[in-house]
Amino acid sequence: MTCRRYPAVLVHGWKSGPEIWRDLAERLEKESIPYWNFSFTGMEDSDPISIAMALRDFIRSARRRAGYYGYIDIICHSTGGFIVRYMLEVIDGEKREEKVRFFIGIAPASNGSAMAELFNDPEHGPGILEKLAGLFVPKRYNPSEDRIVQGLRPKSPVTASILGSGIRDDISYRVIVSSNEDCIPGFFPPFDGKTWVFHDDRWEM
Repeated sequence: MTCRRYPAVLVHGWKSGPEIWRDLAERLEKESIPYWNFSFTGMEDSDPISIAMALRDFIRSARRRAGYYGYIDIICHSTGGFIVRYMLEVIDGEKREEKVRFFIGIAPASNGSAMAELFNDPEHGPGILEKLAGLFVPKRYNPSEDRIVQGLRPKSPVTASILGSGIRDDISYRVIVSSNEDCIPGFFPPFDGKTWVFHDDRWEM
């Protein structure tokens, strides 16, 4: 494959799927930018390490099919960013076999996920899960059985591995964040548009 543009690898987040990139995929096609849309929707029982390894294998297979072994850009969302960073910085951190030009993270869970930790909090967790049941998590959801969520906790061994490895100097990192400065409840109705954070040894919105 001869590329006028660098291929983009799209990696969705937790409880999401490759269809989230529909509008972006249409734009990439209009701009003649090749893209490879990775899905881990069938890996709900896997941990982040297994998903990161599957992503590595997916990219390698896509390269072989396209006959392309040059640089790529990776665009990821939330948990997808966590998965990508584990692949790039832990699995491939020393070998650096993956040629990546840009890491573009949309609200990536770079330091783990506060929401994953909140799900497991004995005081707030049950009420949060009750609010989100059927909307964001399945009914009767048990976070202790969710290997992805356990890996996403800020103090998990997986998170520690990412933070211990650090970012790569051969990749340009770009992060896109958002804020609900006007406190519009519709931003995320279950929480009245607010976000839970752990600050000064306590949870607050």
